[in-house]
Amino acid sequence: MAAALTRRFGNLDIAEEAAAEAFTTAVERWPPDGVPPNPGAWLTTTANHKAIDRIRRENKRDDKHKEAQMVYDDDPSLPAPSTTTGSG
Repeated sequence: MAAALTRRFGNLDIAEEAAAEAFTTAVERWPPDGVPPNPGAWLTTTANHKAIDRIRRENKRDDKHKEAQMVYDDDPSLPAPSTTTGSG
């Protein structure tokens, strides 16, 4: 499963994490709900969703970081990032 996810998303870390999360979700859900008719497809679909969710979170975080940097760059009252305060 991780190999297929790596091919799809191009990132081994995301693939391994998504596969692990899919198996964890299965362990949590299957005992009370029952095993689905096609467990392999369920795991694959769940892992795909987990990978997509992570990519979206990372993109959102990156966008917020870029936005914060633009606000910082646009505010002349803020000190330059390399400026330090204190006695020297």
